[in-house]
Amino acid sequence: MHTPENFERLTRLYAEGERCVAAGDLEGAVQRFSEGLAIDDHFRQRYVTLYAQRAFALHRLGQLAAAVDDYGRAIAMEPPIHQAQYHLQRAMCLRQLGEDAPAYEDFGRAAALAPEQPGPWHLRGRLLVDQNRYDEAIADFDRLLALRPDPDGYTQRAFCKASRDDHQGGLEDCRASLALRADPYTDYLAALCCAALGQTQPMLEHAARAVAGDPSFRTALAEDEEFAGYRSWPPLAALAGLAP
Repeated sequence: MHTPENFERLTRLYAEGERCVAAGDLEGAVQRFSEGLAIDDHFRQRYVTLYAQRAFALHRLGQLAAAVDDYGRAIAMEPPIHQAQYHLQRAMCLRQLGEDAPAYEDFGRAAALAPEQPGPWHLRGRLLVDQNRYDEAIADFDRLLALRPDPDGYTQRAFCKASRDDHQGGLEDCRASLALRADPYTDYLAALCCAALGQTQPMLEHAARAVAGDPSFRTALAEDEEFAGYRSWPPLAALAGLAP
């Protein structure tokens, strides 16, 4: 049981730490939460532990390994209503640390605890794309897009479909993404799908928008094998910066 003095001090440190986070003083927040943990590492406000608060500040400071540890302690100590977010945040730290296997597990736990939240499906899907696990990634993006329209979700699913030679499905997803947000990469991916489908005029239109948005896509048009059969066509050659 706390003495009145300790309880008052813990409450003050917790509040000061929250104010530091709100003000962007993350180091000050870590200092205050750490001071509180040294007094009582089970102290909490509104069921939120000092570990969870410090984990958030450490995460934003880029002190990822320390944040992973604190998120783990918060998961062990707090009620299930908070755990999905901590699993998600810990997974994000683990991804940045290059620890994809435990990150995958944490994304899955977050999705299981809060299946109505789009974040775990989105971020686990991107992890799966990086591992070339396209069928599994598509399933995650399906779940994401059932929850909300998301331009990156459509683009990521388009990439997966194109990688599985479903270029029509990839093109449809690219266009769904572009209806929500202009993006040169998505236009480039749409151009690639059009090239595979033999749709020359739409290919040129998407390629032109990609280059207008990001001139570096000229190199991709000049080098990527999907466009090899079209480089003798003057409009595409001009976009690719190839000599006539």
